[in-house]
Amino acid sequence: MPNASLTIRVVVGKYTEGHHAALLLPVFTSGWKSQGVFAEADRISPVKPRDLCASGEIRGEFREFTILHAPPGGTFDRLVLIGAGKESEFCPDRLRSITAKAARTLRRLRCGQMVVVPEAFVGTSPEIVGEAVAEGVMLGLYRFAKMTAEDGKQELPLELVFLAADAPEANAVRRGVVRGQIVSQATIMVRDMANEPGNVCTPVSLARTAQEISKRRGLTCQVFDEKALKKIGMGGILAVGQGSVNPPRLISIKYEGGGKGAPLLALVGKGVTFDSGGISIKPSNGMHQMKYDMSGAAAVLGAMEAIAQLKPKINVLGVAAAAENLPDAGAYKPGDVIKMYGGKYVEVVNTDAEGRMLLADSLVFAIGQGADAVVDIATLTGGCVVALGHIASGVMGNNQWLVDQVIRAGQSCDERAWQLPLFPEYLVQIKSGAADLVNSGGAPASAITAGMFLRQFADAKPWVHLDIAGTAWIEEDTTLYFHKPYLPKRGATGVGVRTLTYLAESLARESQGKKSRLSELLSASREI
Repeated sequence: MPNASLTIRVVVGKYTEGHHAALLLPVFTSGWKSQGVFAEADRISPVKPRDLCASGEIRGEFREFTILHAPPGGTFDRLVLIGAGKESEFCPDRLRSITAKAARTLRRLRCGQMVVVPEAFVGTSPEIVGEAVAEGVMLGLYRFAKMTAEDGKQELPLELVFLAADAPEANAVRRGVVRGQIVSQATIMVRDMANEPGNVCTPVSLARTAQEISKRRGLTCQVFDEKALKKIGMGGILAVGQGSVNPPRLISIKYEGGGKGAPLLALVGKGVTFDSGGISIKPSNGMHQMKYDMSGAAAVLGAMEAIAQLKPKINVLGVAAAAENLPDAGAYKPGDVIKMYGGKYVEVVNTDAEGRMLLADSLVFAIGQGADAVVDIATLTGGCVVALGHIASGVMGNNQWLVDQVIRAGQSCDERAWQLPLFPEYLVQIKSGAADLVNSGGAPASAITAGMFLRQFADAKPWVHLDIAGTAWIEEDTTLYFHKPYLPKRGATGVGVRTLTYLAESLARESQGKKSRLSELLSASREI
C-alpha cells in the first residue's frame, strides 16, 4: 500500500504564501509562459527559466527534467521543470507521467513536499488535473516492500498540495483528487496482491480479501469451497485445483448501486495463485513469476473496491475463480475429459491451459446470476504477449458495442487494448474427437483460440474477454518505465482496475440506470 504518511491536500489560497520545498511546473515546446505562476518562478529563481527556454537549453520535450534551486528563505527551495511536449498533444496521461517522475525524483532527493498549481496546465480542467496528479503521485511512489526489513523505512513523507485561486476551482480539484485516490488505492491493492508470493496469496486468502472488501464497502459476498463447488458441478475449477493442498474457491461479490431493475454487469477474473503448468509443467526459468497469474481476479476485486466508493448507478457482480495449478499425483492430466459447469465436456490436452477452465465455469455462473453483459479478464496466453508485447492487452468479444466500450474505458486511463478477431474458422482448432471441445488449440493463433474457447461458454450473452498476460507484469522493462513512470520498474502493474471501474461508470451513464436501455444498446450492436 502507499506510504501512510502521504497526504494530498487541496487548499484555497495563493501559492506564494508560506514556505514550500518544491514547485512543479510544465514546460511546453511552445516556450515559457510569462504570466501567473510562471512569472513567479522567474522572479524567485537566480537562473530565469524564461532565459533557459529562450536559449534552447530547456526545450520542453516530453519528460525533459530540470531542477533549479532558489535562494534560501524564499517561497520555494526548488523549481522542478518538466517537459510536457506539444500543447496540442498534452493529455491526462502525460500529466500523470510527469507528476510521477517528479514525485520519484523528489523522494530520491529526500524532498518532502511538492506543490502543483492547476492554472499552470492551461486547457486541462481542474478536476482532471486533480485526478491525474493524484494517480501519478500515488502510483509513481509505489514500492512493494512489505516483505523486506526496510518496509516503511525507506521513504521520506511527501505532502502534495494543490493551491487554487478561488473556491469553485478548489472544489473541482478536490473532486478529482478524491477520485484519483480511490482508483489509485484500488490499483495499489491489486499490485500488492499480485506481488505476494504463492505461499502467502492462496485461493483461501484471495477469498478472505474479497470478504474483507465486502465488509468494508457494504457489498454482498459469497464464497464456494471445494465441497460446494463439487455439489453444483464446477468441474473446470475443481480439475485445475485438485493437484494442490490449497483447495480452490469461487468468489462472488456484488455491488447493487443501481437498485432493482438496473442492468447487471458481470466482471469475471482468473485467479490462479500459482501456475506450475501442472502435469504439462512449465520450464523452471521464470516459473517463479507465475505468482501473478491471479492478476485478473485481483483486478476484479480492486475494481469492486473502487466501484463501491464511486457509486455508479448500475449493479455489478464480481466473480473470481481461484486455484493453484500443481502436478500432484492427484492432479488432472492430459487426456482427461472434464464435465464443466453447465454441462459441456472438455478434453484436456494441455494442463497449462488451465485459466480458461476456471473462466468457463465462472462465465456460466455469472450468466446464471442474471448478468446483462459479461467482461472477463485474465493473464491467459503467452500468445497474446507474442502478438501485442507489453504495450496493449488483447480484447475479443461477441458484441461490437460492448467491445468498443471496453476499449474506450481503457483509453480513458491509458490502459490500451487491441481487438483480435474471433472468426468462426478458429473454432475448428478447439474441436475434440472425444468431447465437445479441447482446452487448447495449439500454438497458431493461441490467444484467439483461447478466446474462442471462452465464447462457447458465454452463450448468446454479450461478452468481452481481456487478455492481460503482457500488461499485468513488468520484468525490468526500462522502456515502459521511461514512458510511464507511474508504472513500476518491475512487478505487478495493477492493470485492469481502472479500465473495469471506468467501464462500469460508462455503462451506468449509457443505460441511465435502466436494464432495458442497456439491452437496446447491446441488441442494436453488430454480433461478431
